Amino acid sequence: MDGLLKEAPWQSKGFTGFIQSEPLDGEPATEKTVVWVGYDSSHLYIAARLYDSEPEHIITRLGRRDDELESDWFIFAVDPYFDKRSGFQFAVNPSESIIDSTLYNDEGKDDTWDGVWSCSANIDELGWSVEIKIPYNQLRFKKKDKYVWGVNFIRVIKRKNEKSIFSWIPKEESGYVSRFAVLTGIENIKPARLFELLPFAVGKAQLGPEEEGNPFQKGEELTGDAGFDVKAGLKSNLTLNMTVNPDFGQVEVDPAVINISDRETYYEEKRPFFVEGADIFRFGTGGANTVRYFGWNNPDFFYSRRIGRSPQGSMKPYGYVDYPTWTTILTAAKETGNIGRGWNIGFLNALTNR
Repeated sequence: MDGLLKEAPWQSKGFTGFIQSEPLDGEPATEKTVVWVGYDSSHLYIAARLYDSEPEHIITRLGRRDDELESDWFIFAVDPYFDKRSGFQFAVNPSESIIDSTLYNDEGKDDTWDGVWSCSANIDELGWSVEIKIPYNQLRFKKKDKYVWGVNFIRVIKRKNEKSIFSWIPKEESGYVSRFAVLTGIENIKPARLFELLPFAVGKAQLGPEEEGNPFQKGEELTGDAGFDVKAGLKSNLTLNMTVNPDFGQVEVDPAVINISDRETYYEEKRPFFVEGADIFRFGTGGANTVRYFGWNNPDFFYSRRIGRSPQGSMKPYGYVDYPTWTTILTAAKETGNIGRGWNIGFLNALTNR
């Protein structure tokens, strides 16, 4: 994985013929792009040569994972269930910054999923090139003799504000996953059984003056905590997530918000346990459009951030109160997956401390 495309499979004829969706919808792309797909017993491989007549003007940025940077991009999307509704998307820029997403309800995209995959990119006198390596246990598909998947490839040339697509989707038409190209020829592979165990242990030292009469301010105090997360594939298309005393201390901090409305502040879900399979619990999209000044086209019936949030309710008007910033989740379990014929299932149960 060096992004140089010197391996023999990448010397054969690849996929070409990208069509613009921006700015000139339906016109041929201004720069040539060639894509190859390969596979072995454990991984799916994608390679792309992105020719550029002015390689010195390629725009690239280095940023955090899932940052939609102002740069050139190569994007690979795949529907391994071939249900034409769901899938996964992997994006790489010339600096190897990445974005990975789950796709749901044909047109929905969720960047909170962080898959385990690798990539490499390289800029040269021809433009730039990229290689992507994806383990099968990240795609989760049923075992078959022969596989049919939906795929699409997208290229963004930022300096031209150009976006071109291999399987073109006219702007005036709906759909995304349902419009993917059909990939055939993958045979004799076995879906990998997923199992990940992530234990943790953390220590905390609190140093400060002791406050007389305050049971929560005892001066110097040393505490510790431990727990673990488990992710296991029950079948190739069903995943069990389980957590015991999860540690969310390393999760990205929520932005500071001043809320003076009568509604609670909505925060994006970033906790790993709740992110897995989150698209299944995001039901109710595609509801009523604006009618008689009423619009509710994307209702959110399940808000997972309420699980483990800070305790709610009134406090005593006197004395000392321990008001934690979150409620301890003692244990939680979740099963998600695709059972075929366009059906996804999801079960979630959590037990929190009082």
